[in-house]
Amino acid sequence: MKAVFIDASPKRKDSTSGVLLNALESRLPAGVEVVRLGLHAGEVPAEVPEALTGAGALVFSCPLYVDALPSHLLSCLEQLEKAGERPGPVVYALVNCGFYEGVQAGRALEVFQNWCAKAGLAWGGGLGIGGGGAIQGLPATGKGPMAPVCRALGELGERLSRRETGANAYPSLAFPRMLYRLAGQLGWRQQIRRNGGRAADLGQRPQ
Repeated sequence: MKAVFIDASPKRKDSTSGVLLNALESRLPAGVEVVRLGLHAGEVPAEVPEALTGAGALVFSCPLYVDALPSHLLSCLEQLEKAGERPGPVVYALVNCGFYEGVQAGRALEVFQNWCAKAGLAWGGGLGIGGGGAIQGLPATGKGPMAPVCRALGELGERLSRRETGANAYPSLAFPRMLYRLAGQLGWRQQIRRNGGRAADLGQRPQ
């Protein structure tokens, strides 16, 4: 079976969305052929609808932006509503967010589900993945902080290989919430200092 994996992060390289697709691909059963493509701007490249022909599964991976999908991806989804054959592939999605709780990505997964209904495609379910800000620096070995995410990716991979549908899941890192919050605050302080500001300025509001 052919599965089309689409990295829909605005970042063209070194994205958390791409890291999660790598981790999912490594957990697929034998017999699944993966085609990797990218949607990084508001226009759909010609190779994307071409790849959907004959595909059994389609997986989007993207970050959460303001409780929804990135604007360029919304534009691409509109263009893809009529692409390919019907019944077409079963659609799955990975949405990573900077929040600790993966459930914060629930609304974004609903957007994918509603798009499937409009496009006449089957929604297979997705993962809302918390702790996205730390994922790139962690090994996806199935042990340590990434264990819950890797387990959920493995379960989704099994479902994908059988073109089955299922409920959304919301894994987060096996990492203390307080430490994740402190690491995030440290990152903001370092960034504002690099840009000539002060840590005390972080709490200020526009006049």
